[in-house]
Formats: sequence, C-alpha cells, structure tokens
Amino acid sequence: MNNSPDTFSLSQSDPLYEAHLLLNAYLSTEVHDLERFVPDQTWKKLPKRQTIDMIEAVLRRFTWLREHDAELTDGHISRIKLVKLLRVFYSRKLPCTERDLRMMLDLTVPLFDSIAPDGPVDYVMEYLKDNDLTPELCNSLHYFQENLIEQGSVASMQSLRQRLHTTLWMDEWEPLDPKRCWSESIRKDFRAMTGDRREHWRRLLKHIRGNAPTNMPDGWAREAEKFLAAVGVDDFCEQLSGWFTPAEANPPLPLSVAGSHILKGLVWYAAISRDERAKQSALGLLDVKWKQKRNVPKVMVALEVFGISKDDLLARDLIKEPTAQPPRMLERVLDIFRQPNATSHIVADAEGDLIVVQGQQHFYRLFRSTGRIERVTDNAVLELDWASIPDSMRLYLH
Repeated sequence: MNNSPDTFSLSQSDPLYEAHLLLNAYLSTEVHDLERFVPDQTWKKLPKRQTIDMIEAVLRRFTWLREHDAELTDGHISRIKLVKLLRVFYSRKLPCTERDLRMMLDLTVPLFDSIAPDGPVDYVMEYLKDNDLTPELCNSLHYFQENLIEQGSVASMQSLRQRLHTTLWMDEWEPLDPKRCWSESIRKDFRAMTGDRREHWRRLLKHIRGNAPTNMPDGWAREAEKFLAAVGVDDFCEQLSGWFTPAEANPPLPLSVAGSHILKGLVWYAAISRDERAKQSALGLLDVKWKQKRNVPKVMVALEVFGISKDDLLARDLIKEPTAQPPRMLERVLDIFRQPNATSHIVADAEGDLIVVQGQQHFYRLFRSTGRIERVTDNAVLELDWASIPDSMRLYLH
C-alpha cells in the first residue's frame, strides 16, 4: 500500500525505504504557516549515518517531485518542506565518505535552481581536512562547478566558487595547460615530487583557502606553520624563487581565479617563514605583468604582510579603487513579495489586496489573493511560466 502524500512510489527493496517512510510522515504533517514553518529539532537527533541516508532520500524525492510537477497540485508545498528539512540536516557535522560526497554533489546539480548548493561543498571541505581528493571525487566536483548557477547572495556564491576553484586546482589528474594560468608551473613541479616530500607539499598547498579574508587569520597561520615546518624552509624558499621570480622579457602572464588564491596563500606562507629569501621572492610579484587584471588585486593586497600598503599599490596602478555595485534586480523583486508594506513600492490599501510596483519602464499591479500581475499602462496581464517559478514565490502566486 502506498501512503505517500505525494503519490511517490515506495519499494521495500529500496535501500532508502525507511528514510522515505520518515519523509512520508513529515510531508503528511499539516502546516498552517509554511513560510515561517521550521522542522522539529528532533530531526537533529537522528543517528549521523541515518541523517546521511535522509539527505539522499530528500534529494531523490525532490527530484521526483520536480519531474512530476505537472501532475501534482501541491508539489511545490512538499518541495518547500523538503528544502527546510534539508537545511536542518546540512547544519549537522556528519562523517561523510567519498561515496556520500559524490552522491550529494551529483544529486544536487539538477536542483540548483531550487536548492542552495552550499551543503555538499561544506562537507567536502571538512572531508579534505583529513583525506585527499580522488579522480572520482574530482569528476563530481568539476560537474558541480560547471553547472553551478547564481542564486542567493552575491557574497555566498562568490565564496562557494572560490572554494571550488581552489579545491580543484589540487586535482592531480587534470591535464595541465600553461596558457590557463601562471600557477600551472607550480602544479607541474608538485606532480613531479615523490614520497614524503610530495605529501608534505600536498598538505601545505591544500591548506590554502579560496574564501580566505583579506588579512591572514591567526588560526590559519598557526596551522600553516606546521605544514611549512614539514616541508622545510629551505625547500620552500628554493621552490618559491623558481615560481615567483618574474621573467621581464615575457609578455603579460595569465592568472586564473584559482591561481590568484594559490599565489596569495604562498605569499602568506612566505611571511610565516620569516626568511628574507622568501620575502624577496614574494616582493618580485610587484614587477610581474598580468593578463587577467581582475584576478590580481587579491595577490597584491596580500603583500601587506611585507609592508606594501594599499596606497603603494594604487600608486603603482596594481589595484583600483572599488566601485559601488547597484542592487540586483532579482533581489529587488523578491523583496517586494517578502515585504508587501515596504517603502520601495505603493500599497493601495493597507488592509486590501492591491500592491503597485514601479519597474524599470512601467508600473505593475500585484494582487495578493490571486497572484495576478497587470501592467498599469495598458492593463495587460503578465503570463507567468509556472514551471520556471521558484517554489518560494509560488506561495505568493498560487
């Protein structure tokens, strides 16, 4: 007998059968205010291995609900509840295996327009503290990165992309391409290392973070000292000299996003070494000419650890003063739905149904009760592509 509230078909032979039964009970629970609904905190008390199974069940159920959306009247309600439950699970520290990580990454990719992508990446970062990448995990990470779409805040997406760039820079099976980035020479030399030396350098390079702040964190520096000691200051300085010494006769050098983070991290290691040889190699970056100017500032600003100020960099035309960015249009539209009484638009009647919104070229009427949207100038009704509307907005439009 199928007791699924969404007609999802269950099979006792499914390894996730018990997890789907729990989801059935959760989805069957009546919720009066879905927007403010928070799953019961008892979900955080499940055994950790069971929680990982629940994550897989949620992702697979969500995919099924998407595939059968046209057949379901309230599929979006189930999906919203699943997203809220997934957030609870992702807040837990879990003992993920490589198989678990690949499962989360691969199942999340088709759901990028509905589910925040941070959870799987957070678990990968935690896993890599004690484990190394494999060809299979790299494949899943590349697939994840290549299909990633913009959602959520600009800052969170930037942090996510930076972490992926830096992690995949450590992919030891990816073909090297000197035209891609100057740092390909670092990857080449690292791959030529053997034995304990290669392992020590792997740990040193893996410690470099893609989403590191502008200034070197104390906690990062304490850990970095251990990795630098294992490599040895002499070996570090010798390698750095070969990597950082600019060739003045060369044309501008390519610098990828990942490469810029690696170079920034190596500058910090140079400061931690307290060795004059490393300092001089790092300062040599001031004379390198780059192709991708947008990736240069983070490397240049890192030279502050050697007394190079922002004013010095501005005077050398190595960085530019940042310019203010206008608010994203999508965020503005969503704010209208979330805050119907905000000052950014007109509420015709505080107790009524009508909201008037000013767009870039026209005014629009939004009716709360029906979700109907009309253009004021000609009363034209805007037809919405229901399949493409995020579940969170369907609550206002359904």
